[in-house]
Amino acid sequence: MEIILKIMLKKGLLSSKDLSRADLLRVFAETEKLLPVARKEKTSNLMKGKVLATLFYEPSTRTRFSFETAMLRLGGSVISNAQMKETSSVKKGESLRDTGRVVSCFADVIAMRHSEAGSVAELAEGATVPVINAGDGANDHPTQGLLDVYTIWREFGRIDGLTIGMVGDLKYGRVPHSQCQYLKNFKKLKFVFVSPDELKMPREIVKELKSCGHEVVETADLDGVIGELDVLACTRIQQERFASEKEYLKYKGVYVVGRLQVADCKKKMIILHPLPRVDELLPEVDSDKRAKYFEQVTNGVAVRMAILNLTL
Repeated sequence: MEIILKIMLKKGLLSSKDLSRADLLRVFAETEKLLPVARKEKTSNLMKGKVLATLFYEPSTRTRFSFETAMLRLGGSVISNAQMKETSSVKKGESLRDTGRVVSCFADVIAMRHSEAGSVAELAEGATVPVINAGDGANDHPTQGLLDVYTIWREFGRIDGLTIGMVGDLKYGRVPHSQCQYLKNFKKLKFVFVSPDELKMPREIVKELKSCGHEVVETADLDGVIGELDVLACTRIQQERFASEKEYLKYKGVYVVGRLQVADCKKKMIILHPLPRVDELLPEVDSDKRAKYFEQVTNGVAVRMAILNLTL
């Protein structure tokens, strides 16, 4: 299984669709081994002599720092540009394909984020080293979805049979899309999608989940379903995905999770959020034992360590 996964990841991780259930469990096992390094309890030189290039055409703090921390804690090195749109050769008209080929001469692996769907795959066409998708528009965010699903697996010791609630912008939110692509590989899940009608989960994802044998419930009423959830995965309404501020303000603050809402949740339910948050998840929830979103950050470093190790 490890050999098969390494062959598959030889070109990196471009899509959440790339990993099967068996692949996911293999990544989880590798992540468990590396979690003490992510927690700063141990050191490692697994990536000694290797170089990661982080190319970010879209603002990011957590994801870029997470990738870079993962590489550095494994003993590797990092070359980085967090402002690719403003300070790279793209300003001179260089194609993404050519950028991929050029950066491959410097690095052993590339992590890339872009605001346009399909852009990471375009750069990967020119790259001669593995490319990892760090988020492309509203399309996909494979490593964020992976760390979310890993957190669920670690907390419950399983994923089969759970009730997963996803709340917020499910239309443009690439994180819920990635979560669904991974979770579909497990058995007998119940998905509860909570959003305004205008921000519902894309129909093709709903159809795919149902075809895999999962139950899907869609509602705009969070209070009416929150008590049945094993996982509450929150996501912000993303202003950058809307055509105008006026359109964004129509949905801003439509769902807010605070102590009042959490009081109706199961005692063993967990709350996830990819961060950053705006007003959809109140700081008063942070001290609740069910809040796992800061643990997700450390888990994310470990997951990205695992992907780097399995890739290189």
